[in-house]
Amino acid sequence: MTAQSRRHHDRKAGPVGSPRHATPQVPPGDDSAAAADRSGQDPPSGRLAYSVDEAARLTGLSRDLLYDEMRRGNLAYVKVGRRRLITRQHLNQFLGIAS
Repeated sequence: MTAQSRRHHDRKAGPVGSPRHATPQVPPGDDSAAAADRSGQDPPSGRLAYSVDEAARLTGLSRDLLYDEMRRGNLAYVKVGRRRLITRQHLNQFLGIAS
């Protein structure tokens, strides 16, 4: 048996068209639980600071809008190395949420 056919032969058969490592289905709007399942960490809503991508997902705003607001000075952030982190307090202040 050649190496190529051995690798093919060793694969476990599964239903046709189904992914081998299926992720659990999460109801729409429950992104924090999905993020916790994927990363094995606390959901983003429980964290102190978020990346721009995470803040965009949490707020429903686009990355471009968040970067524009940071550039204009309307959205505060913390610079750590080359990364921009937006704290929960910054997001609440920007969105006008009383904390």
